[in-house]
Parts: sequence; structure tokens; C-alpha cells
Amino acid sequence: MPSRIGSIIAIADKKSEGMLDALPDGSRAKSNVEGINGICRRLVMRKTPLLPTAKLVAEEGRKSNPHFPLERTIFNSYSKVIRIWKKAYHDIMNIDADAPIDGNEVEKIDTSVMDPSTGDLVDRLKEIIYELVQRNNVLKQIVDEGVPVPAGGLPEGVGADEIMASLKDWLQTLANSGFELSDLGVRVSRKTPPGSRIMGGHLFDKLRFFIEDFERIRKTRRAREN
Repeated sequence: MPSRIGSIIAIADKKSEGMLDALPDGSRAKSNVEGINGICRRLVMRKTPLLPTAKLVAEEGRKSNPHFPLERTIFNSYSKVIRIWKKAYHDIMNIDADAPIDGNEVEKIDTSVMDPSTGDLVDRLKEIIYELVQRNNVLKQIVDEGVPVPAGGLPEGVGADEIMASLKDWLQTLANSGFELSDLGVRVSRKTPPGSRIMGGHLFDKLRFFIEDFERIRKTRRAREN
């Protein structure tokens, strides 16, 4: 009978094999996925597993292959491979953790049998959990749809960490693009080239989507309270 860790690795292997089978033989994308997948597997299979991040995988790959994809290429185009092995890493590191209670079970907690102070506290915790679940669903939808960043090869969606990194990159780019930053805000200056793009459309759409869903969540919460 395979070990628990062996089963986790086998699941990750099966997912990555499915990705490879979908890519044309001899293509650059398939070669890159094979290389990234192999390094991720080695990192997770270590005696002390390491979390496979785009940065770490790029550094490991460049030790033996100067043409190995850079961190940003992995970040933009091969994040699905990283996500597969990140999940395997977390499953291994949390191998003894109890199965978490889901949102539906939380809703069924009966506070009527508790003393008033405890019941009020649990009711408040149930409201907080409900709101967190709703926010998590929004983030999952953003992650599932991904933020497309064309870079050739195999485009994939990105995770929450990648979204934050995209915002960080945007802020750094904005500061160096000729726009004037002051206490009043961001303004066009004489150094700003005509037609300069303030923000990419994909990032703007994701931010707008997040705000709209946040407003819906807040309205739902208010309705529940009333």
C-alpha cells in the first residue's frame, strides 16, 4: 500500500503528466514544463520539503541550464505547474491536520443551547466566517479566471500572490514612467510621453471586478443582519 506522501506525489505527477500530454512533442513549452516540473518535484520530495516558488525554481534551473525560464516567465506562463506542486507541498506539510469544518457545518451550529454570552459570541463568529467564505469565493473566481499576461509559450492563470506581484510591478512601473507622484496623487508631467498607458486593461478589469463583488458581499451581509 502506498504511503500518504507517496499518494500525494502520485496525484501531482498525474496532474503534471496531463499537462505534458496536452502539449506538442518537441515544443519549447513542453520542454519548459518538463524542466519546471522536475525541479518542483525534487523540491517537494526533499527530506525537508521546500515550497516551489517561481523564484526558487528559476534559481535552481539556472544552476544547470543557462537557458532555463526566468522567474517572470515561470510566473506569467507556467504558474499552473507551480500550483500543482505547491498544493502537494502543503498537503505533505499538513499531513496530520484534521479535516477542516466547512461553511455548511458552521451554519448548523445551534447556539440556542448555549448560555447567552457564549451564544452571542458564536453567532458573531458565524457571521465573520460567512463573510470570509464569500471573500474567498471572490478570490477563487479571480484566480480561476487569471490575469492574462502574454509571454509566449503556455499562458496560464495566476494565483493571489501573482495578483499582488502584478500590482507591485505596476506601482514600480508607474513611478518610472514619467508620471509625477506627489501628495496630491498621480499626474501627467512634461516628462510623460504622449499616449502613455496608466494601467493595463486586464489589471483594471480585475480590480473593478473585485470591488463590485466586495460591494455585493457587503450588501448580502447587511441583508443578513437585518
